[in-house]
Amino acid sequence: MEVKKYIGEDTQDALAKLKKDLGSEAVILNTRTIRQKGFLGFFKKPVVEIIAAKDNSHKKINKIKREEGISDINSELRALRNLVEDMAFKSNNTGETFNVNLEKYRRILVNNGVNYKIATSIIKTIDEQINIKEKTEEEVKKIIEFNLKESLGRVEPIDIECIPKIIFLIGPTGVGKTTTLAKIAARLIIDKNYDIGLVTTDTYRIAAVEQLKTYSEILELPVKVVYQSDEMYKAVAELKSKDIILVDTAGRSHKDEFQMKETKKLIDSVNNKEVFLVLSATTDFITLESIINQYKFIDDYKIIFTKLDEANGYGNILNAKFCTDNPLSYFTTGQDVPDDIEKVNVGKVVEHLIEEN
Repeated sequence: MEVKKYIGEDTQDALAKLKKDLGSEAVILNTRTIRQKGFLGFFKKPVVEIIAAKDNSHKKINKIKREEGISDINSELRALRNLVEDMAFKSNNTGETFNVNLEKYRRILVNNGVNYKIATSIIKTIDEQINIKEKTEEEVKKIIEFNLKESLGRVEPIDIECIPKIIFLIGPTGVGKTTTLAKIAARLIIDKNYDIGLVTTDTYRIAAVEQLKTYSEILELPVKVVYQSDEMYKAVAELKSKDIILVDTAGRSHKDEFQMKETKKLIDSVNNKEVFLVLSATTDFITLESIINQYKFIDDYKIIFTKLDEANGYGNILNAKFCTDNPLSYFTTGQDVPDDIEKVNVGKVVEHLIEEN
């Protein structure tokens, strides 16, 4: 691991030196402002010091290979755990049989990514409430559709009736928060002509800051970089004239309690806010459930699903609604900004959930 110190006239100057020397994949370890020595401490402007690190190239390649191998193993283990969980559930409920039409839809839901327990719970409720024997196949389908729409609940995009406001995008690393933030910003500018400001607290990776700065230049929006939660006040003050401030937070491990507390501290530092939990539609159910449980410390948030174009089905959208009562808002279907984002269409989701493969 190569660790170096960079000093600049301001943050941008120090980052430029860092990036030139170590590249955009360097990891920022610490940032601070230093007052230079001078006559009685006067006449010299403070400077910014950044300590950063980067793996040597050969070590980095080996590390990536190891991580990819571990990732593949973990994916296989999670899939195996899901299979064992479903088999155990089925074996404990061998007597739970439904009308042939209901059984058909339980199978379809599971094939489209709905957790077996959740699919069974939905079908069981319908079986208990409705006399399916007296219904045609088409009537059964409509009953299923209605119940799924009720389960998915209300859709709540950004509340633009109450501005100015601050919008936080939170969630685990790798779900696409920065790209999603750029899509939302572009939509608000193009469709509604709002005055937008951007803030990033994801200063752990230089590449993350550079990505948002690139979007800010394209969209001609101001962007502020916050290294510590206490600096959030300054960023908000500098963007106080904006209708909406969009905050890109660092990707957090949902198992790290300290990081979770830092996220909560950041969110609690301001008023008049909305929080969006960003989840990937490709996440396995066990991990999805764990992530949602770890974010229970946030009283109120809406849900955005990304990477729907990469997922095997829409099942996780329904799974998430059974793990939390929070409303759905948007889903993304690609990397294009601003095109690949849309407000959740419950009817469309239901169509995919009961689509036979």
